[in-house]
Amino acid sequence: MKYVFALLSIFALIGILAACGPVYKREYAYVPPKSSVGKMCTAQCIQGRNACEQMCRMNNETCRARAREDAVYEYEQYKHERRKQGKEVKKTVSDFDRSYSCNSSCDCGPTYNACYSACGGQVLQRDVCVAFCDKQ
Repeated sequence: MKYVFALLSIFALIGILAACGPVYKREYAYVPPKSSVGKMCTAQCIQGRNACEQMCRMNNETCRARAREDAVYEYEQYKHERRKQGKEVKKTVSDFDRSYSCNSSCDCGPTYNACYSACGGQVLQRDVCVAFCDKQ
């Protein structure tokens, strides 16, 4: 029975891998506006994108710090309960750490692209194959 399950698992994995089509990544190229006013405008777009990314990084770091604090608190509670019950403390603080969930994507690009276009610049996009390109 184990042999049949292993064989079926291998065939399923091969089927999944064979079904993988090409994976694309969207890339952007920027053509600046011709006027000096348009160029100053795009500079403000860049500042806005930088502020967006900085705020996102700060939010992620705040989330990680809070998650680490929560982990220490939960660990102390766990440790207290285990000792109160006369049981061995088997876990560590890292078992309670959920900071891995604090990596939100900033996604400041769409707003930047809209701003850049509104300033008179052109946003050119193209999709580039980055994996399984021979499956086309």
